[in-house]
Amino acid sequence: MRNLWTVAAVGALMAGCNPQSGAGNQTVTPGPASVAPVEPASDTPAPDSAVTGFSHAKGEDLFGYYIPNTEVKSGTWKLDNIAILDEAEFAKWEAGDTAGPAGPVMFEFSDTSSATSENELGQTVYAKRTRILPTSYRIGGGDIQVTGTDVTLGQVTLDGTIDMAALKRARATGPGAKETILRTGLMIGSTPFKNLSFNWFGGD
Repeated sequence: MRNLWTVAAVGALMAGCNPQSGAGNQTVTPGPASVAPVEPASDTPAPDSAVTGFSHAKGEDLFGYYIPNTEVKSGTWKLDNIAILDEAEFAKWEAGDTAGPAGPVMFEFSDTSSATSENELGQTVYAKRTRILPTSYRIGGGDIQVTGTDVTLGQVTLDGTIDMAALKRARATGPGAKETILRTGLMIGSTPFKNLSFNWFGGD
């Protein structure tokens, strides 16, 4: 497993998250310090939620954090990132090992009404966070569909496209790459969002 699981990155993916309760301690999440909010798109259809089971294109390397270019919020909950792990994590999950605190792909949210602090990067982080693990996904060939469920946010569904050529360029550029990698629609509970775009960060 690569550097996302170093001590620094565990702070970003693992620290204090509780997938059942949504509560946790502060974590480090890379991304823009200030972005404009995205308004819910009440007139756009929800992403396709018909995906069942778990499948991915084996050997396809999508590892990293996908950071929204604009603020995506449902109530007080803000989407921090969509994290995709490595091939070994997909293999474990699809073999039935789904009890861990992380999944091969997952949504991470912060409660903006909770206490704040500042991390070592100078970013504001929130004390209360939730990680939404997948209840289904289908990923491959640039297509990504993921569904997960949270007791507070309800069902979260993503149906989008990863630009594989742009991802390759972002990896070559390294930290600071600002190219859009993921374009998607997103449903959080009963609220749909459209035309979302995400940059990529490879971890510390």
